[in-house]
Amino acid sequence: MKPLLLLGFVLALFSGQYNAQIDQIDVSHYKIDITVSDDSDTIKVLETIRFQHIDPSEPILFNLASVQKDGKGMVVQELLLNQTKAHFLHRNDSLKIDWRKEESNHTFELIILFKGIPIDGLVIGQNKYGSRTFFGDNWPTRAQNWFACNDHLSDKATVDFMVTAPKKYDVVANGSLLSVIKEKHTKTHHYSSSIPLPTKVMVVGIAEMYSEEAGVINGTTVNSYVYPNNNKKAAYDLALAPSILAFYIDYIAPYEFEKLDNVQSTTRFGGMENAGCIFYDENALKGSRSSENLIAHEIVHQWFGNSATEKDWSHLWLSEGFATYLTNVYIEQTKGTEAFQTQLRKDRIRVLAFEKKYKHPVIDTSYTSLMNLLNPNSYQKGAWVLHMLRTEIGDSLFHLSIQKYYQTYRLSNANSKDFQKIVENICRRDLNWFFEQWLYNAGHPKLKITSKIDGQILTLKITQQTSLFSFPLKVAIEFESGTMINEVINISKKNTLLEFYREHESIKSFELDPKVQLLFEVLD
Repeated sequence: MKPLLLLGFVLALFSGQYNAQIDQIDVSHYKIDITVSDDSDTIKVLETIRFQHIDPSEPILFNLASVQKDGKGMVVQELLLNQTKAHFLHRNDSLKIDWRKEESNHTFELIILFKGIPIDGLVIGQNKYGSRTFFGDNWPTRAQNWFACNDHLSDKATVDFMVTAPKKYDVVANGSLLSVIKEKHTKTHHYSSSIPLPTKVMVVGIAEMYSEEAGVINGTTVNSYVYPNNNKKAAYDLALAPSILAFYIDYIAPYEFEKLDNVQSTTRFGGMENAGCIFYDENALKGSRSSENLIAHEIVHQWFGNSATEKDWSHLWLSEGFATYLTNVYIEQTKGTEAFQTQLRKDRIRVLAFEKKYKHPVIDTSYTSLMNLLNPNSYQKGAWVLHMLRTEIGDSLFHLSIQKYYQTYRLSNANSKDFQKIVENICRRDLNWFFEQWLYNAGHPKLKITSKIDGQILTLKITQQTSLFSFPLKVAIEFESGTMINEVINISKKNTLLEFYREHESIKSFELDPKVQLLFEVLD
């Protein structure tokens, strides 16, 4: 996902609900039969959920938005548990079903009939051309506003969507399109994903759309779905997707999902990485291909975030930091080293500026709203952690670590310690010092530099002004003759002194971090 406003908090857009994992249930499959119309914003849903009741001492519990004072929310009309009516309480966005029989790990089938106007999650409104649209927009925990679920990224499940809408609308969703049933006034699209997904990336999109096949990569069909009003410009931008997909298949692993649809939409983010069905902000597709990095970012998420998913929200960098840095790797490979380093400098500036406003570690457990996590710590600083790791262990071991981490946790969940263990096993090194200082501690090296060039002698005094970090600082030294050498200073103390001397060579200048490999700040 890429927020529209990355440096400022996105809290102004909407508040982020927080739901802990409901430990007593484990969902395996959702079947969501949803009907929408142009007569009102009320949706009708018949939902079937297959799940295990892991802890029979606890009631069965699901997230489902209840009715608010403005009348929005869902009203449960009928509920069956294993074909039997069960007592339930729907209050405070929770659906509690009283079932405490001693049946450990028993598989249940829950059928719920409900209707209402979504508070959020399924966003019903108009696109920029005034046409009516319905787009799922679940991140972080807004899926519960339009279907009952365990709305936490650690509980993955397969999903079927049966979407009935007026016949003028096209429908996109996760998974494969199995059928389209046409009636006199409606069409019903049946999509099915056989790949377990977190609820944050389960979506439908319902709108009048122009579609075209952008390409087929390793058997995966890449489609573009755009508004008819600007189909040429938007489709031109999205035509980049097949080559980007091919790049990441080569760099990471085979693509996991049934297809890749790229969809112009009314998402509140710059892009939202819904599994196999990416939604892009409607204004991002202008026909200038300025959205290339955005497309790359969202495609990376198909591996990191959708398939290998963080276990909990505080490890969001495993999605957003990975997507940010692997977008930079794409820039490096397609645009060259100079463009890559330029992007790294931009990312570093964002991190340094943000730290002045919000001094928290990358793995941040102090948030009060999940939206607080959409910040440069999760994105740019997470990316910089990967870049410095690459510098520390070398290109080949870094690339192997990324691939091994994905292979180990594909279709599953991981946390930062899991990633660390993979890297340490690949490198056969203890890297706890590295991950501890860059992920679990706030801030970055802030250096006061005192320098003196006296003919053939360069003297550098480097003082860490705040917390002590351990890191290699590279220095490029240029001589009057035009030649240049690189020195490495290993810094771990508050004060470090370098005296460099080269006989018969007068020193002209020096540059810190010439290859843009360190997240640091030089103070005046």
